[in-house]
Amino acid sequence: MENLDQLLRDFRSDEADRCWVVSQLEEVPDERVVSLFVATLEDADEDEDVRIEILKSLVMRKDSAENHTRMGEAVLNVLRNNDDDLIRSYAAKALRSYPEVEGVLDCLESIVSSESEDIDLRHNALTAIETNRSLASYHGSLQRLVNVPELGQSAQRALDSV
Repeated sequence: MENLDQLLRDFRSDEADRCWVVSQLEEVPDERVVSLFVATLEDADEDEDVRIEILKSLVMRKDSAENHTRMGEAVLNVLRNNDDDLIRSYAAKALRSYPEVEGVLDCLESIVSSESEDIDLRHNALTAIETNRSLASYHGSLQRLVNVPELGQSAQRALDSV
């Protein structure tokens, strides 16, 4: 696909509007796009806006099971290993699309439970759990979170709406 090749070249160009390129690639289920997005997410020196644009775009992706897991693991690594609360908040929110990836629920639940974490990050982690409350493990997580200061009432409301 010539257009895809051009977009991939543009992304690597210093002159390109990389956020625009991400928006053009967000629904392209191609291995090269997955590799580019994963590498960009994992690059702590990458521009914050570009990484956030990728995280926001993930809800649009329809990748193969293998690439879906690969992308989810990359987002989980961002959440676990990044120091920037804004990037982590977007990663937590993006993980709502990856409930089956190993370690996602434990990480999200730990963040919601931790009063030392940024409150917006905690809210986004809780939202990711709430989104998947139809899954037994996520429903159980909400039950464990009802006593968490500041967010327990939100967890209870999510349980009551099932």
